Amino acid sequence: MPICEICGMESADLYDCSKCGAKFCAECGDLGHRLCYDCAGWEGRRLDESWEEVEDWDDGWNDDEPH
Repeated sequence: MPICEICGMESADLYDCSKCGAKFCAECGDLGHRLCYDCAGWEGRRLDESWEEVEDWDDGWNDDEPH
C-alpha cells in the first residue's frame, strides 16, 4: 500500500501536490487545490474570529485547589 510523504501512514489513495510534487493522503492536504499540508501553509492560517486567547489561564487557581 502507498505511503503518504507527509504523515508516513499507509493510504489507499494518494494525491500529488501541485506545488512540490509530494504524494499526500486526504488527511494531509487540501484536495480542492491539490496542495500538501506543507505547501498549503496551514500553520500560518489565522485563528477563527470566535477564538479567544487567554493570556494567563491559571489566574483563577487558588493554592488550596487541587492541580
